[in-house]
Amino acid sequence: MKIDIILPYKEIFSEESASAVSLTVKNSIEFSKFKKNIYVYGQHTSKPFYKNNFIGIKTNKLLHFSNNLSIIKNYLKLRQKKVNERKLIEIHNRPYLFNFISKHLPDEPIALYYHNDATTMKGSKSIKERMNIIKNAAAIIFVSKFIKNQFLKDIKGNYKNLYVLPNGIKKKFNHKIKKQKLILFVGRLVEEKGIHIFVKAIEKIYKQFPDWKFLVIGASKAGQIKLKTNYEKNNINSLLLLGNQAKYLGFIPNYKVKEVMQKSSILVVPSVWDDPFPLTALEGLASGQAVVASERGGLPEMIRDNGILIKGINENKLAIKLKDLIINDKKLLYYQNKALDNFEYDQSNISKKQDIIREKIIKNFFNL
Repeated sequence: MKIDIILPYKEIFSEESASAVSLTVKNSIEFSKFKKNIYVYGQHTSKPFYKNNFIGIKTNKLLHFSNNLSIIKNYLKLRQKKVNERKLIEIHNRPYLFNFISKHLPDEPIALYYHNDATTMKGSKSIKERMNIIKNAAAIIFVSKFIKNQFLKDIKGNYKNLYVLPNGIKKKFNHKIKKQKLILFVGRLVEEKGIHIFVKAIEKIYKQFPDWKFLVIGASKAGQIKLKTNYEKNNINSLLLLGNQAKYLGFIPNYKVKEVMQKSSILVVPSVWDDPFPLTALEGLASGQAVVASERGGLPEMIRDNGILIKGINENKLAIKLKDLIINDKKLLYYQNKALDNFEYDQSNISKKQDIIREKIIKNFFNL
């Protein structure tokens, strides 16, 4: 089986600049039994993950009206050269691109992966648009039950081409690394990710615990070196006013993030939007941190009782929970151990489930 994966333009399939969707695709390829026959199409980058599996496309926004359409149109040109090959095409997180390509390749099996709420995305906001996708897609794959339920909002009926496939990562906990008195925020420095809540909560407690450090990793966009928005500048400036207890590392590659997570005691995920199934929280659990997160979106189904969920999160509620963990060594260790012992999103198992879905798609589509 040959599989073509098409990434959104903003996703850069490289170690230095990868964000969530690119990392999810990279992780899944590593353990797929179809690895040698998977090809990823996306924005050109000089140092891609899996060089032999990547086809970089140099887009022409003026000619094709958008960079995303430019990737699709260039892909279709390349596809014409291999018109007789049986392939599964997987579109990630761009329903309007799925609609475009399904019109041009009506006799090809095309799967659409949703990493975000379909009702907020171009091409699937209306019931009519989503019903059309159900009709035309060989499969629709959601990263969480929450995202699937959002897609099916006000839609009746049972559909056999809908699947939930959570994000996964390779669980690689190093027991030799001792946990430090470090509380971590990792993510985009945008309002919906709640960095302002993290900073304000830390302001309330840091003086009480001078031996603890507070660390922020991220930027408003993946790969961004300098702070650009007033929101991120204001929050990082406030963080750094806390003195040598606080540190900002900026945007760093995912492998470096994981190194920091290995030694951190607590991860905070204070999202104020319905976060679908964030990799950051997943990585926090896999690295044996006590995860404190908002009770929003797909976070409750991921974390369950293996971390601490805060309903209606704000700086006061977060400060209380963090203080409780800091002063209670047994409770902190309890949640760190639960995160590790109950982790069920190991990438090897997730990739096996994904490959089973792929085989089913091909079998059904070609009546094999």
